[in-house]
Amino acid sequence: MLRLPFPRTSVSFRAGLRRSTAVIGLFAASLATVQAADWKVTKGANDVGPGENVTVSVDGKVVARLIYGEGQQKPFVAIYDEQGRAITNPGVGKDGKTVGIEPHQRGIFIGWKSIESDLGQLDPVNSQGTKYVGKQADTWSMMNGTTQQLVEVEKMATNDDSASIVARVEWRAGTKDASGSNLLLTETRRIRVYKPARALAQVDVTSDLLPARDLRLGADVQHAGVHMRVDASVYDHIAETSYLYAPANAEKAGKPYYNGGLPGATGSIKGDNLKWGEFLFPLHDRWYSVTQMNSIMNPVEEFSTREYGRFGFFFKQDLKKDEPLRISYRFLVKVAETPAEAPKRSAAQATKVRQELESAYVKFVHEVR
Repeated sequence: MLRLPFPRTSVSFRAGLRRSTAVIGLFAASLATVQAADWKVTKGANDVGPGENVTVSVDGKVVARLIYGEGQQKPFVAIYDEQGRAITNPGVGKDGKTVGIEPHQRGIFIGWKSIESDLGQLDPVNSQGTKYVGKQADTWSMMNGTTQQLVEVEKMATNDDSASIVARVEWRAGTKDASGSNLLLTETRRIRVYKPARALAQVDVTSDLLPARDLRLGADVQHAGVHMRVDASVYDHIAETSYLYAPANAEKAGKPYYNGGLPGATGSIKGDNLKWGEFLFPLHDRWYSVTQMNSIMNPVEEFSTREYGRFGFFFKQDLKKDEPLRISYRFLVKVAETPAEAPKRSAAQATKVRQELESAYVKFVHEVR
């Protein structure tokens, strides 16, 4: 084997090398200290309304809460900014009274207005449109005696860059079968909360739906799917809100919720290849952006774009007993740049945001299946 000579080093060089190594070591230790945030997950009584919650905090500041229990219609995830102010709609306040319009829409939630099974179906002729007359189950507005109950928090965990919660949720109809069972499906809801650079929160929500009987998840884009509702006060600023979505050439559909809202606003975006939708809105005297990303493995038909801040992906699906369906979404929450042509972004701003979100979506696709 050929051996190359190694030159002798001076005492001063070796001393300098040791000092450099020490400095590098201190820098690395310092960097590690900066990066290692203190994530905590705690379970207790809900201090912002009825029921209980599992609170995710980092460095002593609340980032998100899974809220559930007595006095709550269904489990949902609430999001907070760096000052501890709610970004999402609580639906019901500390006094037990509902908050704002459509109070059943709260935080990040999941539900279908029409779930048909042997326990109940829509009337053969549904002459009242989206009122969905019949005996079907309803985990959207929780009609017909339907319940969506968190029965167990199965896991709470943290690591250096995130916190996670796993909960078991039972969806039950208001009627029972001959055996006395009203179980529609059991959902395993996995929530992982991050705080990326330049973001308030990143929340990944994966739901494994295990049907206890044959089911049909139905209804329409405005009454079904996995959605998010921002703070109820945004309703007073609907003429200032706006959406971006991908692909940019996706078909617009429906009509806006409120005719005095944004000119040209539509009720939804249609397509079987929808990737993400972003909602820009004013709140707490500044601007926020929330982007919901849709996994490439999810079924999808439409993305809701209500101007008051309830948005989400929708699909209809027939489910067979004991054949699970997994759906995954990412919610990226940021403080947004003030629109240059308020309340509209400039073309340059919109292009920049779209490029950033396309990159974020590629990252999501690689991370979440």
